[in-house]
Amino acid sequence: MKRREFLPFFAVPLIGMVPGISHAARTRDKVIVVGSGVMGASIAYHLAKRGADVTLIEKEAPASGTTKNSFAWINANNKTPYSYYALNYEGILGWRRLQVEIGPSLQIQWGGGISWCGFDQKQIDKLNYTTAVHQPWGYPIENISKDDLQQLVPGVNTGDFGAGWYSTIDGTLDPVAATLAIVQAAIKAGVKLQKADVQHIDFKNDLAVGVTTDKGAFTADHIVIAAGNDTTRLGAQAGIPVPLRTSKGILAHSKPMPPLVHQVLMPAGADIKQNPDGRIVTGSNFGDTGSAHATPELGARLLEVVTQYLPETKGIELDYMTLGYRVMPKDEYPIMGRGRKYRNVHVAAMHSGMTSAPAIGQLLAIEVLDGVETRQLQEFRPQRFYV
Repeated sequence: MKRREFLPFFAVPLIGMVPGISHAARTRDKVIVVGSGVMGASIAYHLAKRGADVTLIEKEAPASGTTKNSFAWINANNKTPYSYYALNYEGILGWRRLQVEIGPSLQIQWGGGISWCGFDQKQIDKLNYTTAVHQPWGYPIENISKDDLQQLVPGVNTGDFGAGWYSTIDGTLDPVAATLAIVQAAIKAGVKLQKADVQHIDFKNDLAVGVTTDKGAFTADHIVIAAGNDTTRLGAQAGIPVPLRTSKGILAHSKPMPPLVHQVLMPAGADIKQNPDGRIVTGSNFGDTGSAHATPELGARLLEVVTQYLPETKGIELDYMTLGYRVMPKDEYPIMGRGRKYRNVHVAAMHSGMTSAPAIGQLLAIEVLDGVETRQLQEFRPQRFYV
């Protein structure tokens, strides 16, 4: 008998008889992913690569929410405890993997991250603490001198220099362009992108069976909620607590300029990078900007700071401002995984989602399709918020 004729003859009974073959190999699970920011896009992509029948539901457009307004520094420093650091480190490696899988449409700048400060002792101690904690964990970060910084970034005006570090593995990307590249790769893998507003999750007995939207109902075997700040509302419908707090971030985006800087620069009080399209992006990457407004006047002041550190940007012009609401859990750590009551509903909410998205996509694909709980997400499950 020819090999091509032999294998199909035995394929069906073998799948049913061999206990080691997973459920995902026997049937094509239908999964709805709500939200097409970088997190939802990555989850949908990884599910589809595993063979799932995925519908990605987005009420506006891919990367139109929190993702659009992200500074998008890919890193694992300043991340503690070790479990949170490790999740972010896995995310960095995941971006490297996605570049290989997706190809040149996914542009990432791997220039590293550089932070420095003046003579304020508290800031110096904070920078030194970062290297002291992360070097023993194996992170490629090192203390640098003023001369080192000037060699790494030719033409930089360091100002007063008290301490600094250089994290060689860090990267950055244009969050919208990167998310669109993942969405396109997901569609190529079979994901169906549906524009609709999810109004509520539908249940039958102890399972979710789909969602009702303004465009009608969609059925599913599993539902993953990665809807940014709206994850709280939808999660509550499945009895999953997703407590978030308000954390706003303002960024100024310049008009395109010639290539000037390849690293993410973090002098005291500023965050600076340049996207592949030439735009300089700067503003508040970390703390909540509170009641500040994304005005042209604020944008001009932020770009003046850039010129102080990078004199070659003299004449830089503001293109537009963005005001984003970070997906910031109450305790600032990820909220990932399935709920208690409806075991086929999962949530994915976190800050630093830009860094960890590839890892979360891969891990949740395993959890959804194989019904297991991965070790990497064990400390970040919504169960910690159940009363």
